[in-house]
Amino acid sequence: MSPFACHRCGTCCRWPGTVLLTAADVAAAAEFLGMDTRTLIQKHAALAPNRAQLALQETPDGACVFLDPAGRCQIYPARPQQCRDFPHGWRVAGCPAAGATET
Repeated sequence: MSPFACHRCGTCCRWPGTVLLTAADVAAAAEFLGMDTRTLIQKHAALAPNRAQLALQETPDGACVFLDPAGRCQIYPARPQQCRDFPHGWRVAGCPAAGATET
């Protein structure tokens, strides 16, 4: 396994799944986008499948709602902890970073 180096391919952001949000994630994203947390939740979050917390919305093809057409995260500096943990906390098949180890 090699050390992780983001290739900015967006594969992890296009993978269907649930990006669970904590209260801190919601607050950070809202502040970064210059909106209140209620507006962020109404526009960009949904009830998670576990029905116990919020998750980021996805586009119809399963991509993250914050992935821009160029494949970049629109909230990268304030991305959720689950995203920050990639690829050390979870992995996506087909991602060049899938075999990475922590450095």
